[in-house]
Amino acid sequence: MEWHLEDVERASLRNPNTFFIPSLKERQKQKKGDLVRLHFVLEQSAEEGPRAERMWVEVTGKKRWSQTYTGILINQPVYIKSLQIGDIVEFEPRHIARILIPKDDPRWLDIGEQMALVSNKCLEEGGCVRWLYRETPDREDDSGWRLFEGTESDAYSSQASNISVVNLYALLDKDPSLITPLKGAFGTAFERENRNSPWIEIKDWNG
Repeated sequence: MEWHLEDVERASLRNPNTFFIPSLKERQKQKKGDLVRLHFVLEQSAEEGPRAERMWVEVTGKKRWSQTYTGILINQPVYIKSLQIGDIVEFEPRHIARILIPKDDPRWLDIGEQMALVSNKCLEEGGCVRWLYRETPDREDDSGWRLFEGTESDAYSSQASNISVVNLYALLDKDPSLITPLKGAFGTAFERENRNSPWIEIKDWNG
């Protein structure tokens, strides 16, 4: 077979600080009409091609007495020739890397699929975001959010290797409390003392 579905549960366990997935409860309760993103891993990837194609599938049903879903591929693959848009795909909760959050859900974020720059200190075991601000980006896929643990020096933050580019919904999978500040407009900034403290907007922040 030209491809296989990635077990994102295993991938998340191997990389707990950088690979975030929806909770098992959320992955198990998908219903007909919901959209989920799966990672179709190429068995033999091209030298300059991707390791996997990340594509959305519309759930059409769930087999009775099992955890197996059926769905329709709604993206046209670029690298996988044996798959076409509209093909039927079978998958399990362990394959669901992302779920599409509807607009009427309080967790919905209009920029949720955009990216943020995140200090690696936030992604370390036991680390959390304690300070973030939003600037006007110059790329369409950039949300403008910059997130920090709060103890970074200027020298640390200036090193590109200390900063990761992370999807906003992936950050929310790791820390749902970020939904409050991430709804802020350009030019806003927020801080908190620790993971359990409330977010406070910094009114006099000027970047």
